[in-house]
Amino acid sequence: MKFIALSTLVSLALSGALAADVQYSVVAFPSGNQGVSVSVGGKTVALQKSSAHPNLFTGTAPFGDTYQYVITDGQNNQAESTTRKLAAGVTTTGNEFFNRSQTVFNVPSLPQAYNPQYPTLFTNLNKSNEIATIIMTVNSTALDAFNKDPTAKHDDAQVTDFAYISNKEVYTLQNGGLSTSGQSTKDFSKQSWAIDFNKYNKNATTKNLLFGRTVLKLRAEETDATFAREKLTLDMLAAAGGATLSSSWTRVFINNEPYGLFLLMDDASTHFIDAVLHGGDFKSSNTGVTYKGNALSPEVEGNLVYVGDDATKYSEDIYKLADNGEDKSISKKNNSQTKIIDFCKRLSEVNVQDATDAQHPGSIANLVDPQNTLIHLAINYLIGSWDGFWYQASNYYLNNDLATNKWTLITYDFDEVFGNGVEDENMNTVSYKNYSRSGSKRPLVEAFINNKYYDGLFQDTLKTIVKRFFKPSTVDPLLQAWSDMLKEDIAWTRTIAGKSQGTKTTYTVKEFEDGLLGNSTSSISQWVSKRVSSLTTQLNFTDKDDLPALAAYTQGTHLDANGNVVSNNSNATASTNGSNAGGNSSNASSGNSGSSNAASKSGSATSAANSLKITSASLLFAAGLAVVLN
Repeated sequence: MKFIALSTLVSLALSGALAADVQYSVVAFPSGNQGVSVSVGGKTVALQKSSAHPNLFTGTAPFGDTYQYVITDGQNNQAESTTRKLAAGVTTTGNEFFNRSQTVFNVPSLPQAYNPQYPTLFTNLNKSNEIATIIMTVNSTALDAFNKDPTAKHDDAQVTDFAYISNKEVYTLQNGGLSTSGQSTKDFSKQSWAIDFNKYNKNATTKNLLFGRTVLKLRAEETDATFAREKLTLDMLAAAGGATLSSSWTRVFINNEPYGLFLLMDDASTHFIDAVLHGGDFKSSNTGVTYKGNALSPEVEGNLVYVGDDATKYSEDIYKLADNGEDKSISKKNNSQTKIIDFCKRLSEVNVQDATDAQHPGSIANLVDPQNTLIHLAINYLIGSWDGFWYQASNYYLNNDLATNKWTLITYDFDEVFGNGVEDENMNTVSYKNYSRSGSKRPLVEAFINNKYYDGLFQDTLKTIVKRFFKPSTVDPLLQAWSDMLKEDIAWTRTIAGKSQGTKTTYTVKEFEDGLLGNSTSSISQWVSKRVSSLTTQLNFTDKDDLPALAAYTQGTHLDANGNVVSNNSNATASTNGSNAGGNSSNASSGNSGSSNAASKSGSATSAANSLKITSASLLFAAGLAVVLN
């Protein structure tokens, strides 16, 4: 690879073009001999296939107040149904999508309630103001096998080419693996998917990474008409300072077929833990095992109750070893449950009453991070996560730190929250003291709310989150912005038939809109309003943000222009474990909702053989940065 100063690159990109010319760029899917053009001021200018990806078309044309992209086919040209507007002085559109009226939206961010409890690698995987596009070429035979029988065990379908295209970024990878993801979600005709970027990349000298991740999930969100509950909850966890998964919306195309709208998000891996808990230190030797908690029934659940040292009493169905991390003492074949048994035993030995104040945090503080745990409990309670950690002892990760032997709780799976699918209509008004399911045991929860000091701290956490962002005056404008942003893609995805034989959802655009801001008890807006009204009465406070200003956050890391992990507080560059952790094509604000107030930078990685490709249109956004070219 070689590096070219951006000033030189811009001069080259614009040489021969008029000063008023604009770089246009659009993702489109012409067929046969069709082409793609841009129509500006009555003049149609042909666009060329970008070297970054054959479905990205770019070119220079005159500036115009309005413009349209056109699929050209001799005399039968097909213009977009929408007319786009271009602001004065704009020199590049960024990467747009054919027939989608707007690309980047003004989405309000959630105010930060607490600074992150762990140093986090901030990337554009967590993006809330645009919808990206993922295009994959996948082995068709293997893909068909997954679609025909998603519950069967299949080898991963090889992804020969993978492209992620957002308004300012284009990243390409090769030799990944694709498989169906989830449990009950496999009963639907639209599958959720897991992507392992290195499944068939075994002989490479460096790892394929996208935003510092080796694996990611594509969540179909088939149980949520709004497509927003999970994204909103993850953004809330981030805004509350908890260790959490990152996510963003994306359209997905596989083998030139539309698969619909998905939520791209984290999955369990060593790189995920390194990014979220260790600031993107991919050489960290402290990352231990990660377990995934699950519930099969009220009697068989990952409640973390210690039942002796017999490993057979800790079923892998409810305590799954999701990732070994750097722990060489654990094997999935013969002692996979050793560490979760030790956790449960230590939890059973905690003296619930020995914590008295911040200087004397008690024995529970030797096992888990108290504030991170309280944040997860607070959000799970506020959103009514009936399928989650507190209520159902399910859908959580526990990660062990090898240096401290402490554990970190990370909750996930939030499609059925904010009233969606809830059976108990009183869940929205019940006191947190009575939130646990009747007859259930929750030793980790009880270690906090049964202690006077931590119970007070939990109430303070609830109050702070409500005052900062969990209230209609903050949430409703965000939901309105998302309604405007997602509406076209919701209409589009509902027209796409699922590839499997399972249940086909019949959600409408109206149900999408009503689920966000409607008056029914199952709308997100109404849930938030009712929860806040109930909680402020129970704890005798108001939702007015009368709290002191949050201290500036100087921890954490981001990815620089060359994909290096860089401290937010210095120019120091961290090691990336032999991989390029990110290739940044922009330093513009991403509009991340729920992100830290530290600068968020984007990135992905490719090996030397799978080099990052960036269009000239994207490069024009990277003012002041060096740019990587093949």
